[in-house]
Amino acid sequence: MGRLAILAWAFLGLLLLSADAEPQRRVALVIGNGTYAEAGTLANPVNDALDIADKLRSIGFEVIEGNDLGKRELERKIGEFSDALQGAGAGLFYYAGHGLQVDGRNYVVPVDARLDMPVKLQLEAVPIDEVLDIMEQQTKVSLVFLDACRNNPFARSLSRSATTRSATALAGLAQFDSTRGSFIAFSTAPGAVAMDGTGRNSPFAAALLRHIAEPGQSINDMMIAVRRDVVSQTREAQRPWEQGSLLERFEFVPGGGPVLSPKVAAAPAPAPQVAALERSVGDDKASIEKFLRQDYLAPDTRAMADTVRRLYGSSASIFGTRYDAAAILKMKADWFAQWASWSLGLEPGSLEITPHGEDRADAAFAMRYDYVPKDKSAARLTGKARVTLGLVKAEDGWRIESETSQAVQ
Repeated sequence: MGRLAILAWAFLGLLLLSADAEPQRRVALVIGNGTYAEAGTLANPVNDALDIADKLRSIGFEVIEGNDLGKRELERKIGEFSDALQGAGAGLFYYAGHGLQVDGRNYVVPVDARLDMPVKLQLEAVPIDEVLDIMEQQTKVSLVFLDACRNNPFARSLSRSATTRSATALAGLAQFDSTRGSFIAFSTAPGAVAMDGTGRNSPFAAALLRHIAEPGQSINDMMIAVRRDVVSQTREAQRPWEQGSLLERFEFVPGGGPVLSPKVAAAPAPAPQVAALERSVGDDKASIEKFLRQDYLAPDTRAMADTVRRLYGSSASIFGTRYDAAAILKMKADWFAQWASWSLGLEPGSLEITPHGEDRADAAFAMRYDYVPKDKSAARLTGKARVTLGLVKAEDGWRIESETSQAVQ
């Protein structure tokens, strides 16, 4: 029943597929460091990391995350990430915060770092290439996103204290010497400084959030769209850059149709317009909660085709894989055939709504589940999962366009 327990985390067992049909696991480590003991506070890294982590979960990644980590905590998270990568098809490392390069080697800076002398670098900072090595040894596809070259006081203090025989710290990050089956994206060009941003997210993180979940888009096309957005938002002061050696096409959200062309970035909405948008979707939170309670968590199992049509429309992306209504209907019917009774419930106070336009929103919440099997010898499935749904508003109510979940202990 271990396999069924995992499948129960997703809504109504829609991922009950044969082993050869399951997509390979994708695992991400997402870190945001903003509150530094020796370098003040960056406003957005933790926001960036939280939002990227949620977005990755919504497209099927298992996410290990940590924010404002000291060196020991950071190393423990990297160890946890290494364990989780076993058997995964793809690994992803996202870091937001201070980073620096010394003699061409890139480092993540923990929040408790004291880098007043170059000799302390090995003791206080974490080399990024060590994380990359862990990923490359265990997965076919290694993805790294570094929003880590923000204006860095550590680089200035290290450069002032450097001697002719010591390491010289430079602003920005350096290119990596070599990559094997990897794709590394920098928030700005090598050696340049990235912006923290004046809104909730940095320009780079905001652009990633807009484009990473577009179906059928290759990672290379995604970065073109991200670069256009960042260049436009920063008035050409910041230009994302990437290097890589992937041996095959990678899509964050596979799509059955033709590859989508990158979208030209729209100008950021003025603050009053953003506030009005948030109020608009916020006012609709009651309708989303009603949709979850009356439809998503209490489907009519006697009219499965109507249920799937009402909840998902013609298709939906589930754990990063897009299924048409017929496939969803079959999986759902097969799932319910196993249970004598079942119940799903919304954990009070857990619903969080994130608007993405007038007719789109993400809904994240804790779901309680309890399945009683028809087979008396089988184990009962009960527990709690964190569910993230990408919602779009249709003429007659909300529809699910993406869905993922993760177990909650």
